[in-house]
Amino acid sequence: MDGGDGGLPVGNDLFRFERCLDFLSAQGVEIAPNSTWLDLGCHQGQFLRMLVRRHVVRAIGFDDWDPALRTPEPGPVWEYRKADLERELPWETPVPFISAFEVLEHMIDTDGFLRRIFDRLEKGGWVLISTPNINSLRNRVTVPLGRYPTGLEYRTVIHHVRLYNVEILTKHLRDTGFERISVRGVAFLPFSSPFGESRLSALLADKLPSLCSNIIAVARKP
Repeated sequence: MDGGDGGLPVGNDLFRFERCLDFLSAQGVEIAPNSTWLDLGCHQGQFLRMLVRRHVVRAIGFDDWDPALRTPEPGPVWEYRKADLERELPWETPVPFISAFEVLEHMIDTDGFLRRIFDRLEKGGWVLISTPNINSLRNRVTVPLGRYPTGLEYRTVIHHVRLYNVEILTKHLRDTGFERISVRGVAFLPFSSPFGESRLSALLADKLPSLCSNIIAVARKP
């Protein structure tokens, strides 16, 4: 994950995070100051630092690296907690927001992972998820030609063990108990292209999420 000034996100990560927050805002959701936000698979906290700077929330990140590896950093403050997200989400008090960006595809027990998110949200709380799309336009072209699906793995490299499409991600969230589920694409054009982070790419991703390489889901706990 890229980090800019003070560890803030840049490039593709910044584009993805802004798309996710814009999508949440499009549902009519306001992020109140001092709200608690849990970010699962937080890496080095780039999203949380951006979130604290923009919305003055209490930001807590969960990942599996040793807290001793964390060094003093400039910029907004966020909390880090080590956790095996495959098995646990060590947090008790219900919160209004939970995010998991590019994490769901790493979970073997996706039912358990989504249930834990649901249980830790307060009533009316929101989850934001981004994950690769197995039915991307790229895979629709290359898989019928005999190529292995992009984003999936036949041996463990980065541990992509689950892939979703728009229909199944929506269904799985609904089966978990979520409502007001909406899905859009992160970007329609490849990030490697000159227009990958353009307004045109975002507009096409809004209209054609089922063809995008990565999708974003927003859902609410009743």
